Amino acid sequence: MAFYMGSGAAAAAYTERPANDSLTEHKTWQIPIKHNIFEILKSNESQLCEVLQNKFGCISTLSCPARAGNSTPAQQVFRRRLTPGIELSVWKDDLTRHAVDAVVNAANEELQHGGGLAGSLVKAGGLEIQEESRMLIATFGKVSTGGIAITKAGRLPCEWIIHAVGPRWTAMDSQTATGLLRLAIQNVLHYVCVENTQIKTVAIPALSSGIFQFPLDLCTHVILATIHCYFQMKQPVGNLKEIHLVSNEELTVASFKDRAESIFGKESSPWGSPGTTLSSNATLHIGQGLTLHIVQGCIELQTTDVIVNSGYKSDLKTGSVSQSILKRAGFGMEQKLDKITLSAGHQTVLVTEGFNLACQYVFHVLWTHDNKNQFLKDAMKSCLENCLQPDINSISFPALGTGVINMEKSTAARIILDEIVAFAKEHMKKTLTVKIVIFPKDVETYKVFCAEMNKRSNELNLSSNSVVSVPQWTRGEQRSGLEAGGPTINLIGVKVEEMYEAEEWIEGLLTSEKHYTIENSHILYLGKKEHDTLSQLQTTLGVSISETVSPSKATLEVRGDQAELIETVTNIECMLCEVQEEVARRKKRSLWGLLEQWTDQQGKLDEMEELDTYLHYPVSLTQDLQDRKRQFEKCGLWVVKVGKIDNDVLMAAFQEKKKMMEGRTLRGPGSQRLFQQVPYQFCNVVCRVGFHRLYSTPHDPVYGTGIHFTKSLKKLADKVKKSSSTDRLIYVFEADVLTGSYCQGSSLNITPPPLSPGALDAHDSVVDSVSNPETIVVFSGVQAMPQYLWICTQDRSLSQHQMWGQDYSSGLEMVSSLQSWWEVSNGSPV
Repeated sequence: MAFYMGSGAAAAAYTERPANDSLTEHKTWQIPIKHNIFEILKSNESQLCEVLQNKFGCISTLSCPARAGNSTPAQQVFRRRLTPGIELSVWKDDLTRHAVDAVVNAANEELQHGGGLAGSLVKAGGLEIQEESRMLIATFGKVSTGGIAITKAGRLPCEWIIHAVGPRWTAMDSQTATGLLRLAIQNVLHYVCVENTQIKTVAIPALSSGIFQFPLDLCTHVILATIHCYFQMKQPVGNLKEIHLVSNEELTVASFKDRAESIFGKESSPWGSPGTTLSSNATLHIGQGLTLHIVQGCIELQTTDVIVNSGYKSDLKTGSVSQSILKRAGFGMEQKLDKITLSAGHQTVLVTEGFNLACQYVFHVLWTHDNKNQFLKDAMKSCLENCLQPDINSISFPALGTGVINMEKSTAARIILDEIVAFAKEHMKKTLTVKIVIFPKDVETYKVFCAEMNKRSNELNLSSNSVVSVPQWTRGEQRSGLEAGGPTINLIGVKVEEMYEAEEWIEGLLTSEKHYTIENSHILYLGKKEHDTLSQLQTTLGVSISETVSPSKATLEVRGDQAELIETVTNIECMLCEVQEEVARRKKRSLWGLLEQWTDQQGKLDEMEELDTYLHYPVSLTQDLQDRKRQFEKCGLWVVKVGKIDNDVLMAAFQEKKKMMEGRTLRGPGSQRLFQQVPYQFCNVVCRVGFHRLYSTPHDPVYGTGIHFTKSLKKLADKVKKSSSTDRLIYVFEADVLTGSYCQGSSLNITPPPLSPGALDAHDSVVDSVSNPETIVVFSGVQAMPQYLWICTQDRSLSQHQMWGQDYSSGLEMVSSLQSWWEVSNGSPV
């Protein structure tokens, strides 16, 4: 991949990824971790990757600005937010080992990377960097001063190198050199913010301060001032999250830090304690038509159809908002306002054209000294009702009332959001985007409005028409001592639930102190080989492992210091995944064996056996499924997704079993639609080979040691509420179950009891109550056919999170055991 941008018109040459590159459709989550945890996980990375792949269907990588093996760890000395979604930081680190998406190289016009930083990058990354640079020059010619060229990064821990050609201080006057350095940084920022939306993190050195002899303090000042100006003037449109200013020279790091503090101030984290960060979006969707955004920016630079101005009627030119708008709009607006404000009478809002602004109209709110709360309410209502015109689809408000009007910020935020919500409910068919634009340095106001949006989102969650995405702390940041820009576990997956479960497992493992409990029914299948492995782990790592088996569950408890505990747990989880797969293979062979006995299609079966295919696909909510969804929610389980399961092999075995049961006498009803809760890690295997007592959540075998189903969703929900936290995802299979003839169950039943004492023929199932059965236990997996997989949560707000709307696939996908589990089609969000 190569890209070139000169100081004039841009010229580019691309070698794109293929259009079907699967990673472009995958989700990526980052879980922040401490440096000492990174070192532990790095030494066990292969086992960690294997567990996350086999147990949750996720691909994982580890990243850290301080790479494993650094002689001196990376040191962050400054950190500050540029916008709600982009952070600036200063690092003392070796740029050849700094883990970001893109690194800026201090290059010359010929891209000959012989010495200095350029030579170090080629030495560490490989000669392919120099070769790709040579091909760029041969194709496009020299890179002019202030221009950039992009190559891949070879063996470096980044993906791209941005070769920026800075000015030579001694070759030109200081004003020209300063302008060209500013241009080079602007080109870098444009590329990472606009041209390459895959870049989330970029590292920039003190460009031109080395061999090109640009004065160090002036260099760092120009770089930081350019960054500051760029994000004040432009709304970020890409995916950039972090800008790292990096050097391994003490003087350069000190200069970067001093200039950063002089421009941005010394406060390291304006929105909370160190280690907490806000997401970049503050968005609330109300009903079908209205979208509310809270953004940081300049009101006069907005490109919506309408910009709202604010000031006292007696002097509309007072206040920073009005002054900024009038200055940008030009003298024509001032003249217009001078004419019409005198005759405005009791008008609350005046409308003018946008003049030199990027909007069509400006709504001028003319404040008086009357009741401010009522005035703000009337002004908001008037502005929004003016938006009912068909040519108005978007409007930008400042934080009305919080400036020269001097209202309490919380009061203004409450009134503004009250009126926006009321308008949305009254005019459901109107499509309107509403932005509340808050000046970047006014952090307190931004926090107040975001808090009010959080509060409003919780209220709106009472309506299924609301979808909320508001700034909040991530679960990973609740662990203390985490550094922004520090080490992370990067999870890549297709489905929200697999990412959610993997993150929860990781959090549980990393927050365990001295002991960790693994609960998995496959512990029952551990043989001599596996127990020898457990003994070896105890000996070599100095941990203790105790195994507990009861009628309802099996556990392994690991005790030891954190590093040894993490290594032991990841090894055991890998082993259990292998055991689970072997059990599934045996169950599949048993299933095929039954089909061979029951049919005369052995040749066809031999041909199909290796495919092991099934379908798991989203479905539209029919009336029947809508009714079922209401049943779930009546019991306090809020549905987020539902998927249909089709498995021809399971269905063939199920139908053969059904025929056999129907051919006998004294049988009860043929089949019933029942439910079973299954842990996430076993959902795939149920779809593949059917139900097994190992795959369900633990049951007290008071009615028999078999496969438990329930007719009562309320009973299932009550059990969930006793055993699961409210933020857990719940997986419930809906299945057709051949109950046939049943009798009262007991803990002694390992097979169905005989129809009568001494009889050869047996019942088909056992129940909790013959007169009114709610729990049904069968003893053969072929008596149950999975039909739907319902994914639920006890947390209503979680079920309405917008992430479920993004996790949707409309097409059928055939899934084979030869494919990765993370290729399974998603269920349907509801």
